[in-house]
Amino acid sequence: MSMSKQPRPLAVALVHPIRSHSPEPVVTLRMGEMSDAANLSTEGPVMKLSPCALFLILGSSIVFGYDEKSMPDLIVPEQITAPSLEVNVTHRFYREPTAMFPDNFIAGANVKAGLRYAIWQGLEVRAEYVFIPKEFTIDAGYSMSFPRLFLRAQAYVQYYGAQSDVSTNWNYNALYRVNLQSTAILGRIYPVANVAFDGMSKKFGIGTGLDVMVWNNIDVIGEYYPALGKRDTLLYTGSSLVNCFLAGVGFTTLGHHFMINVSNSRDMTMRRLMRGTADNTLFYGFTIQRLFSF
Repeated sequence: MSMSKQPRPLAVALVHPIRSHSPEPVVTLRMGEMSDAANLSTEGPVMKLSPCALFLILGSSIVFGYDEKSMPDLIVPEQITAPSLEVNVTHRFYREPTAMFPDNFIAGANVKAGLRYAIWQGLEVRAEYVFIPKEFTIDAGYSMSFPRLFLRAQAYVQYYGAQSDVSTNWNYNALYRVNLQSTAILGRIYPVANVAFDGMSKKFGIGTGLDVMVWNNIDVIGEYYPALGKRDTLLYTGSSLVNCFLAGVGFTTLGHHFMINVSNSRDMTMRRLMRGTADNTLFYGFTIQRLFSF
């Protein structure tokens, strides 16, 4: 549900008038020198706006919460209201959670940044970039609902360019996937599955997930990627592969979806996660998604 029709009560509660000459001043934003609080000018009154109120006014088009149960790395069939734009960032820190503070924060992190746009209901496009190893993806997908099967399904095609694991060369190919999510079980349990075929490796892979709502907008989330046909690869030569997994908690508020998690892999794309990882060393991270409606 969009907040574009109801920003006033929230913003007014955080605006502190210095002087007022009319009961309904027309507020306009005045750009100026950066300070701890933003300034607003009107046709008479001068008002001081707290940073929180400024966020609410500038974000008046924010969707209040998400209509879908998103996951950090898996893709769920689109259920956001079109047209909408989502901006997302995922961090996966390099150091394990047991590392000494602040080393566990300043040692660096792998980052995935992306945009997602719902063109119309059911049809969406995405673009994402992963910094290590360097990889970009351009995706398009269409989702449909099957009420009699208690299921939503999405057909997805992804074009990607990825830097080789053993050189600076880039490889380009496509990933084909089907994304599935059931309707709520007992009103709060949402299973997810992604099945993919990588055009470069000529291999199938699967990722499964579970979202359990524990309290209002607070959820426990998990992902699991069985490494099918485990064997040594160029990336993990001399080591047996283990399955990738992720566990965490997520919550939504004011058009934001926050997820904090731990995983045994620093990879963040389906194509890499379905290959497995070297061992069960844990890394922690977070995902932030922000949704705008138009």
